[in-house]
Amino acid sequence: MLPGLSSDELKNLLLSIGTHRGKRSLSPPEAALLFRKAIAAGASTSECAKAVQLEGPTWVARFVKLLDLPSDVLHLVDWGRRSGSVAFTSASEVSRLQDTEDQRRAMEATLKHDLSSSEVRQLVQLRTRSTKGIDQCVAEVLKMRPQVEVRHIFVGAVINDRVQARLRTQTQHERDAYLSRVCREKWPAVKLSGHLGAERFTLVGDKEFGVVVAARKNVLQQQVNDALEGILKE
Repeated sequence: MLPGLSSDELKNLLLSIGTHRGKRSLSPPEAALLFRKAIAAGASTSECAKAVQLEGPTWVARFVKLLDLPSDVLHLVDWGRRSGSVAFTSASEVSRLQDTEDQRRAMEATLKHDLSSSEVRQLVQLRTRSTKGIDQCVAEVLKMRPQVEVRHIFVGAVINDRVQARLRTQTQHERDAYLSRVCREKWPAVKLSGHLGAERFTLVGDKEFGVVVAARKNVLQQQVNDALEGILKE
């Protein structure tokens, strides 16, 4: 057992960390919150690492440092690199940036340009070792690519207080399932992915989604909110 954690919470950590299961109980930020809870209750990072069979306390520290990222981008962090997500390794690199807006812009660039973890590491190093702005650093990293692939991103707000309250009680996996259903129902012919937080949602797609955003930019946020309200009333 770990101080401060229930047996179910520890079980969820074990089922989420150090495994290659396709479906994990927790997202990386949710795991980070449990580590922070255990540490606040008196556990050391070494004890946390041993309890979940991590190689060492440094990994626990990397999880906890994720919580330094802006709260409105935490829902984007996933275990691996896939469309609409920022992989744990990449988000961990971004958390090393000191400025909150730099972190937010780096997360957005990772999504938009599908940056690999090595590219994100280059981006962070450029920003911390020079006086160049974060956007200029992104441009320099992209110049190293043989071909640049641009994705279209839409970030919206969850505007209903009752919906926000309900979403806060859900896991990241459950929230994402709601958003996935909205996408299938609203835009079945568009290849689309994304993540849903309690207060924000992010959609990522190819040029076909770019057409949707251009045509419905002023109403897209409301459409998603209306669909979410309908699903949660069922």
